Amino acid sequence: MNKEAIMKMSGILSAVNKVIPKNPNKIVFYSNMGFRDNAKAVYDYLVSRDCSKYQIVCAVNDWEDFAVRPHPENVQFVSTGAGVKHFFTAKYFFFSFGKYPVKPSKHQVVINTTHGSPLKKIGNYLDDKDYNFFTYVLAASDFFAPIIQKSFGCREEQVKVCGHPRNDAMFVQNDALGQLGFETAYDKVILWMPTFRQSDFLGQDDIKAAEGTGLPILSDRKDMERVNEKLKEKNCLMIAKIHPAQDLSLIDTESFSNIKIVTNARMQATQCNLYELLSHADALITDYSSVYFDYLLLDRPIGFTVDDIDEYMNNRGFVVDDPYELMPGAFINTPEEFLGFVDDLLNGIDVYKEKRQTVNELVNKFEGGRDCERVLEIAGIEL
Repeated sequence: MNKEAIMKMSGILSAVNKVIPKNPNKIVFYSNMGFRDNAKAVYDYLVSRDCSKYQIVCAVNDWEDFAVRPHPENVQFVSTGAGVKHFFTAKYFFFSFGKYPVKPSKHQVVINTTHGSPLKKIGNYLDDKDYNFFTYVLAASDFFAPIIQKSFGCREEQVKVCGHPRNDAMFVQNDALGQLGFETAYDKVILWMPTFRQSDFLGQDDIKAAEGTGLPILSDRKDMERVNEKLKEKNCLMIAKIHPAQDLSLIDTESFSNIKIVTNARMQATQCNLYELLSHADALITDYSSVYFDYLLLDRPIGFTVDDIDEYMNNRGFVVDDPYELMPGAFINTPEEFLGFVDDLLNGIDVYKEKRQTVNELVNKFEGGRDCERVLEIAGIEL
């Protein structure tokens, strides 16, 4: 059964779901944009423990890639279409990307783990659709709880304050740099995560694609070369992790010695977890991505490329009136300001530490490291 058919039959399927018995030991994970992020983090935590009493089904669009990898005997990987029947019989269901538009039975626990704390408008901030196909949805703090409630059009009691499960990976020793084939002898590592400028996958281009390098701020090759020379001189590496929806035909991936372009496909092929990679970053450069709320838990410098913030405000918009108040770091509008941020990092200048800590206390209720455990407690899954 395809997505369109399920959408048309949502009401009927929801009624049917109410009367189908649920297996109290069946857990389903769902994703239609690659098995990753918060739902994958909960799965990884679960299978790292003694979960043999549970039947675990992963209904994901890239199921064939995972099916050939080693996994516990009680785990099954199926397509998202084949996962529908498992949803109807499962007591527990987790999703981050996509969903089955079927209302949960009172005998089910369906958890929308989301894919981050939003700064940009999402859900009902943008339209008037029904997004409430879950028992609970996660929010990272009391500040975000009403924002999440409005975004997904749910009741207050459906919002559970809990850190994002994916953040646990930032607190575990790992070899993410080695997995990607990078040396580990750099004095500093900067992770740059630009929002996509043009997308074949989503069919959106409300932000004009940059010419030259295909990246914001350093769109001119000469500016990219200047930054590369600075990094080379100081034995530093900058990794530009490209958004999974980005049109990669715009990106120059090969020309710079100390600026390495990493795609989502490469991350998946090397089984490198983004949040493990974040743990190696001495600084983060991003824009309006939810990743920086997570990175605040590490209390390290953040730079914000805000060259198109007026365009964002006028088009998509933000969930708060003044996004700058939630952005505790240097604002980067030009190549010179980009270089200035890099210089400050290399010289140990950090003037935003106090503001980072203030914002972190607002947006993250928990310190991080036990978020998967908290999610399973919310679901009522015992190990």
